[in-house]
Amino acid sequence: MEVLYEIEFIMQTLGRGYLMQNATITELQEGIRLHVLNSTKFKSILFGLYIRRPLNKDEVSLNALLTRVIDRATENHPGLTDLNRALEMLYGGVLVSDIHKYGEKQMIQIKMTVADGRRIGDPDVFRNALTLFNEILNAPKLVDGGFDPEIFKSAKEGLASEIEARKEDKTMWAVSKCLETMCEEEAYALHEYGTLSGLEAITPKSLYAHFLKVLKTSEMDIVILGDVETADMVTLVKEKLTFEREALTVIPDEQVVVPVKAVKEKQGALDVNQARLVMGYRMNIPYSSPAYLPAFIGTLILGHGGSSRLFKEVREKASLCYSTFARAERYKSVMFIYAGIDVQHFEEAKALILKEVAALKAGDIQTEEIEIATKAFISSLESVSDFPNSYINYYFNQYLSDGVKDIAAYIEKIKAVTKDEIIAALAHFELDTIVFLRKELTHVENK
Repeated sequence: MEVLYEIEFIMQTLGRGYLMQNATITELQEGIRLHVLNSTKFKSILFGLYIRRPLNKDEVSLNALLTRVIDRATENHPGLTDLNRALEMLYGGVLVSDIHKYGEKQMIQIKMTVADGRRIGDPDVFRNALTLFNEILNAPKLVDGGFDPEIFKSAKEGLASEIEARKEDKTMWAVSKCLETMCEEEAYALHEYGTLSGLEAITPKSLYAHFLKVLKTSEMDIVILGDVETADMVTLVKEKLTFEREALTVIPDEQVVVPVKAVKEKQGALDVNQARLVMGYRMNIPYSSPAYLPAFIGTLILGHGGSSRLFKEVREKASLCYSTFARAERYKSVMFIYAGIDVQHFEEAKALILKEVAALKAGDIQTEEIEIATKAFISSLESVSDFPNSYINYYFNQYLSDGVKDIAAYIEKIKAVTKDEIIAALAHFELDTIVFLRKELTHVENK
């Protein structure tokens, strides 16, 4: 798996050729903002609701389960078949909900895509879509003061299966073990899907009570993308969506500068023949900092693709691993280095990886390496498919990080990054955690 997470993230969240000045933001109520992105490119209208919640053990499982329940039924559409029929009446409308982790925020996302009524001679399509969306929020199907037990049971079993299935991806499971060890005293250690124990404690009534709390106390961003007029969207949203508001839940900023007192080392068991070595680094650079982009390019040089240092030195020349990559997570400013190795190569592989990181930090970076890394980055931006969902995700991520800019300008910024800037940024990186997972465990060491 020689794919860098941050590039995957960008490929999922960027759209080409849009100027961000087409976006207008209107404060509808306290903590509720409407973003209208006007574009004639698409034949549909996409409506996305982003609900911000703190990432914490008390509600992480509640938020995750909520996204598996709320798009299943309403009072007027009491079953999934009924709801799908209503979406079909919106000319093949699509409704999805999911949960994502943005640093130490949990983001509930509910999105609906419908046809642009003006293109098909039915100007009421979007109005009707908002009526249905309001039902999902304010009139879900209830039984005895809680979510429908059958729907709840199915969703709970499905989420439990998703949590269990995380173990099947051995590579990402190993990375997650390093993340949990590295951030064991921080909220970031929690997975966005929650835990089986947390899930077990939830009832239909407790989940509905949490849903009401979420709607009343969460900051929300509504993003509409399509060939629409801002004034019309403001009027429609105010007319069709109802929100009761209370004091907003405060979500503190993540701590991204974390001094390392001592490197933590942990060994554990993993039921595979190939051992996994994962090394966690604190990048110690906020995403909003000008130094983050050079730092990220440094991680590309280190561990993205067949031209990276890790691939060439650890895999190809030394033959110490089967696969290797570096992955940066921007909202927490951490980097993970992964290597799939034979058990007997643990010490050698660890030493060589440390050597390559040290070399980059010392300034041993070739111009060609910078060019290859930046070209890969730029290629990822330029080759992104122009899908509405990708675009509003990109917009929202840029909005969260105060980085709203058109892609052409961002590409020029990438091209302008210098070797000295990369070296200066890499100087902030500190090794925090080393995790080694193998089939047979002889001892467990925690430092």
